Amino acid sequence: MGKKDKFALSKRELDVMNVLWEEGKPMIASKIPEKRPELSINTVQSVLKNLLQREFIEVADIVQSGTVLSRSYAPVITPEEYAMKYVTSEIFPFGRFASKVRYLSALFDSTENNEELIEELEKFIQERKQQ
Repeated sequence: MGKKDKFALSKRELDVMNVLWEEGKPMIASKIPEKRPELSINTVQSVLKNLLQREFIEVADIVQSGTVLSRSYAPVITPEEYAMKYVTSEIFPFGRFASKVRYLSALFDSTENNEELIEELEKFIQERKQQ
Protein backbone atom coordinates (compact mmCIF):
# COMPACT_ATOMS: atom_id res chain seq x y z
CA MET A 1 0.00 0.00 0.00
CA GLY A 2 1.51 3.34 -1.06
CA LYS A 3 1.60 6.48 1.07
CA LYS A 4 -1.33 8.03 -0.78
CA ASP A 5 -3.47 4.94 -0.08
CA LYS A 6 -3.12 5.27 3.68
CA PHE A 7 -5.66 7.20 5.66
CA ALA A 8 -3.09 8.68 8.03
CA LEU A 9 -2.19 12.33 7.63
CA SER A 10 1.37 13.63 7.92
CA LYS A 11 2.13 16.10 10.71
CA ARG A 12 1.90 19.06 8.34
CA GLU A 13 -1.31 17.77 6.76
CA LEU A 14 -2.78 17.37 10.22
CA ASP A 15 -1.62 20.90 11.15
CA VAL A 16 -3.48 22.35 8.16
CA MET A 17 -6.57 20.20 8.77
CA ASN A 18 -6.64 21.31 12.41
CA VAL A 19 -6.64 24.96 11.33
CA LEU A 20 -9.51 24.30 8.91
CA TRP A 21 -11.46 22.33 11.53
CA GLU A 22 -10.88 24.96 14.24
CA GLU A 23 -11.86 27.84 11.94
CA GLY A 24 -15.15 26.17 11.06
CA LYS A 25 -15.49 28.01 7.76
CA PRO A 26 -13.65 27.93 4.41
CA MET A 27 -10.22 29.58 4.41
CA ILE A 28 -7.84 30.82 1.77
CA ALA A 29 -4.26 29.52 1.85
CA SER A 30 -2.72 32.82 2.94
CA LYS A 31 -4.82 32.91 6.14
CA ILE A 32 -3.63 29.51 7.41
CA PRO A 33 -0.08 30.67 8.34
CA GLU A 34 -1.69 33.50 10.32
CA LYS A 35 -3.24 30.83 12.56
CA ARG A 36 -0.10 28.65 12.63
CA PRO A 37 3.00 30.82 12.11
CA GLU A 38 5.26 27.76 12.00
CA LEU A 39 3.68 26.95 8.61
CA SER A 40 5.08 28.85 5.63
CA ILE A 41 2.80 29.76 2.76
CA ASN A 42 4.80 27.42 0.49
CA THR A 43 4.23 24.51 2.89
CA VAL A 44 0.53 25.35 3.18
CA GLN A 45 0.08 25.46 -0.59
CA SER A 46 1.85 22.13 -1.03
CA VAL A 47 -0.16 20.51 1.75
CA LEU A 48 -3.45 21.88 0.40
CA LYS A 49 -2.64 20.37 -3.00
CA ASN A 50 -2.02 16.97 -1.37
CA LEU A 51 -5.17 17.20 0.75
CA LEU A 52 -7.22 18.07 -2.35
CA GLN A 53 -5.81 15.07 -4.22
CA ARG A 54 -6.55 12.79 -1.27
CA GLU A 55 -10.08 14.29 -0.99
CA PHE A 56 -9.75 15.44 2.61
CA ILE A 57 -10.67 19.00 1.54
CA GLU A 58 -12.51 20.69 -1.29
CA VAL A 59 -12.45 24.06 -2.95
CA ALA A 60 -15.42 25.70 -1.28
CA ASP A 61 -15.46 28.93 -3.27
CA ILE A 62 -13.47 31.48 -5.22
CA VAL A 63 -13.23 34.67 -3.16
CA GLN A 64 -11.74 38.12 -3.52
CA SER A 65 -8.57 38.48 -1.45
CA GLY A 66 -7.23 41.98 -1.78
CA THR A 67 -6.89 42.53 -5.50
CA VAL A 68 -6.81 38.86 -6.53
CA LEU A 69 -9.19 35.93 -6.62
CA SER A 70 -8.28 33.05 -4.33
CA ARG A 71 -9.64 29.59 -3.66
CA SER A 72 -11.10 28.97 -0.25
CA TYR A 73 -10.79 25.47 1.18
CA ALA A 74 -13.04 23.48 3.49
CA PRO A 75 -12.67 20.03 5.03
CA VAL A 76 -14.93 17.29 3.69
CA ILE A 77 -14.44 15.19 6.81
CA THR A 78 -14.99 16.12 10.45
CA PRO A 79 -12.29 15.61 13.08
CA GLU A 80 -14.42 12.86 14.63
CA GLU A 81 -14.81 11.05 11.30
CA TYR A 82 -11.07 11.31 10.70
CA ALA A 83 -10.25 9.98 14.16
CA MET A 84 -12.57 7.00 13.75
CA LYS A 85 -11.30 6.15 10.26
CA TYR A 86 -7.71 6.56 11.42
CA VAL A 87 -8.22 4.23 14.36
CA THR A 88 -10.01 1.59 12.31
CA SER A 89 -7.66 1.74 9.32
CA GLU A 90 -4.29 2.47 10.93
CA ILE A 91 -4.44 1.12 14.49
CA PHE A 92 -6.87 -1.78 14.71
CA PRO A 93 -5.23 -3.71 11.85
CA PHE A 94 -2.46 -4.35 14.37
CA GLY A 95 -4.98 -6.39 16.37
CA ARG A 96 -2.90 -9.52 16.04
CA PHE A 97 -0.24 -7.81 18.15
CA ALA A 98 -2.49 -6.16 20.75
CA SER A 99 -6.15 -6.68 21.60
CA LYS A 100 -8.80 -3.98 21.44
CA VAL A 101 -9.03 -4.26 25.22
CA ARG A 102 -5.37 -3.21 25.39
CA TYR A 103 -6.16 -0.21 23.20
CA LEU A 104 -8.99 0.74 25.54
CA SER A 105 -6.68 0.27 28.50
CA ALA A 106 -4.22 2.70 26.92
CA LEU A 107 -7.09 5.14 26.39
CA PHE A 108 -7.98 4.94 30.08
CA ASP A 109 -4.35 5.49 31.04
CA SER A 110 -4.17 8.65 28.91
CA THR A 111 -7.53 10.11 29.95
CA GLU A 112 -7.78 12.64 32.76
CA ASN A 113 -11.43 12.02 33.68
CA ASN A 114 -11.81 8.24 33.81
CA GLU A 115 -15.16 8.42 35.61
CA GLU A 116 -16.74 10.34 32.72
CA LEU A 117 -15.26 7.90 30.20
CA ILE A 118 -16.55 4.92 32.19
CA GLU A 119 -20.05 6.43 32.29
CA GLU A 120 -20.00 7.02 28.52
CA LEU A 121 -18.84 3.46 27.89
CA GLU A 122 -21.46 1.99 30.23
CA LYS A 123 -24.18 3.94 28.42
CA PHE A 124 -22.81 2.79 25.05
CA ILE A 125 -22.73 -0.84 26.20
CA GLN A 126 -26.31 -0.69 27.48
CA GLU A 127 -27.51 0.83 24.20
CA ARG A 128 -25.71 -1.89 22.21
CA LYS A 129 -27.22 -4.63 24.36
CA GLN A 130 -30.71 -3.27 23.62
CA GLN A 131 -30.19 -3.43 19.85
